Amino acid sequence: MADPIEIEAPDDSGSVTLRRYEYQVHIAVQAVLEMLASGTVEHVTCEHIEDIVVARRGDPRCPDGRLFWDYQQIKTRDAVEPWTLTDVIAKKPLKSLWRSHIAVRDAGQLYQLTAGIEGHLDPADALVMALSRGQGGELEACRKRVASHLKVADDDRLSEFLGLVRVRSFVRRESVEAHNTRVLADLGPGLPMATIDALYTELLRRTREAMQGRPVDRWIELLAVDNPPAAVLSKRVSAAAVADVRQRLTRPDHVLLQDLSQQLNGSETSLVRKLRQGAASQEVIQDAQMMRANADHYRLREAALGTWPDDPAVDADLDQRLLFLARRVGRAHEDNPRPANAIFDALQVELQTNPGSYDRAPLYAHDGVLLMGRACAVSDECRFDWGNARDAS
Repeated sequence: MADPIEIEAPDDSGSVTLRRYEYQVHIAVQAVLEMLASGTVEHVTCEHIEDIVVARRGDPRCPDGRLFWDYQQIKTRDAVEPWTLTDVIAKKPLKSLWRSHIAVRDAGQLYQLTAGIEGHLDPADALVMALSRGQGGELEACRKRVASHLKVADDDRLSEFLGLVRVRSFVRRESVEAHNTRVLADLGPGLPMATIDALYTELLRRTREAMQGRPVDRWIELLAVDNPPAAVLSKRVSAAAVADVRQRLTRPDHVLLQDLSQQLNGSETSLVRKLRQGAASQEVIQDAQMMRANADHYRLREAALGTWPDDPAVDADLDQRLLFLARRVGRAHEDNPRPANAIFDALQVELQTNPGSYDRAPLYAHDGVLLMGRACAVSDECRFDWGNARDAS
């Protein structure tokens, strides 16, 4: 009996389609990378009107501060030869851009229409090179070729259209990921390549979800427009949507703490019971809960980005160091009438002063507050306590 893999498939186009779709995701991420670099990109919309729509602010063609819109139709092919006008016409990006032009020409936008092609243009083909510079409408031969392709008889409308068209070459699919990753590494020069790769994978995931129209949590809050239409709601990647990635790139040593007080309601934890046993003040109990919540939140966020180490020994090393420190500090304050307050303050001072002595990896960005939160988590796991006020008395 023959294995199905040995049988020639009547239609094997699915894999090719998926590869081309993935290439489009990588090209969309290039605009997101420019946004992360604080460039002119305001936001990127996927699979709405065109494959990719890039909105820019600060373009010299928009002196009044309005957005400039770049509607991009992306085309790929397996051949490695340079693209001629004949090749561009054969792939039909101009037909899609013409439809987009008709749809948006009366919307009051300033825009261009980009035929993005995988690979290089043929410098010997004067017509395709003219289109790459927005000069296609100035050449009669180019107008005739495109008019025949689009079946457009109105020469003025065609010239207007060609004046907006740019044929732009993009790096080929076998190189696009490495190219984009190098750009990302330049944005985060202090980060190891494992972290850069993880962040790039996360950007791909978010862009892929935008292309599929799958909204992320709080997406409405992250959009850059008021009351966006339903068709765009889940397809736009704004600067706010990737703010956490930018923070990780530009300030990996600076963690933004959050107010997680709303998450602290519920049954009394082991951490709280131990603090009360050590006569902790209500303020210390609240600080411990908030620090623990922030440490947990940071850990989950880093894990979601793919930047948390897979080796459990790294976590165990930090926890052991925190445990030894907490026990030593606890012994030093066992005669204090309110040992929990004294232990808590002494631990916090040590972790703020010498975070690198404990956070070797680092897992928590050498942040003393997060390390204190992790210490509270270790206590919550019943591995150390905060003294006993009755013993001290």
